[in-house]
Amino acid sequence: MSPSSGPAVRDRLVQLAVAALATNVMIVFTGGLVRVTGSGLGCPTWPTCDGETVVPRPGGDHATWQTGVEFGNRLLTFVVLAVAVALAFEIRRHGHDLPARLRLLGWALPAGVVAQALLGGLTVLAELHPLIVAAHFLLSMVLIAIAAALWQRAREHAGRVEVHVDDGPVDGYVAGGLRWATTALAVAAGAVLILGTLVTASGPHAGDPGTPRLGLDIRFAAIAHADAVWLLVGLTVALVAVTWRHGPPGLRRAVRVLLALELVQGTIGYTQYATGIPPALVAVHILGAAVVWATAVTVWVRARPQLVPAPAETTPAPAAS
Repeated sequence: MSPSSGPAVRDRLVQLAVAALATNVMIVFTGGLVRVTGSGLGCPTWPTCDGETVVPRPGGDHATWQTGVEFGNRLLTFVVLAVAVALAFEIRRHGHDLPARLRLLGWALPAGVVAQALLGGLTVLAELHPLIVAAHFLLSMVLIAIAAALWQRAREHAGRVEVHVDDGPVDGYVAGGLRWATTALAVAAGAVLILGTLVTASGPHAGDPGTPRLGLDIRFAAIAHADAVWLLVGLTVALVAVTWRHGPPGLRRAVRVLLALELVQGTIGYTQYATGIPPALVAVHILGAAVVWATAVTVWVRARPQLVPAPAETTPAPAAS
């Protein structure tokens, strides 16, 4: 291995991948705050805030704090982009030593952040049309998936997980049936997100008081969303059972964490529905959705490790006679 891909470089890749994942989850949460506080049009146009200046000014149809919430979310986009670009350039510097999939993910992330910023601008220009808002949220989930996969692949490259295929460490070996099961789990998790956006698009938190809703029966949408959640929980329980004793350790841990997060997230979801969808719980539920999705993607990626040969044992040279 070349010096340019030494331990310090590999650790830096892991740290940047963690930062990318954290910032992408955080901006989903702040976007949720924009929605539940009715601040979505606190800056009513884009790319400027009021048609003349980028920085908000006092006055307008929204309270100053609402404008600040929306503008703060816009500013966070630059933090997300800066981390993604730093990660991409780190990968570019040492690309010849990195796996092809890691390089591809590294460049996909900043491109996706730019696309997300443009879609965010379109969301404002379309006055928070619920379908465009849903697409804006789902694109964030794609970016979180990329960041989670980057984190896992960077950990493998840094040697923080066992991916040998010899008779020793077996964390790299996952049976084909188990991989299919994790795919089913990821599809179910994606369905939960999509149906969740329909619930939100039909509910009271539109991001602005004057924004029209999608027109679906929110009870019907919520029931469909809950059914998908129960399917996801069932699949996760099955994976926990299958991997309880015989699955790779890294995958076992991720599946158990996922089940715990799903139970917490489900409790929040049922509580917010029973209590009239209070804004604070909605914001926490949005954050929970991002964390559950990131964990589901981690489960999927850990079922498909980048296998590498085990380190060869050095045979001592025979003593000279």
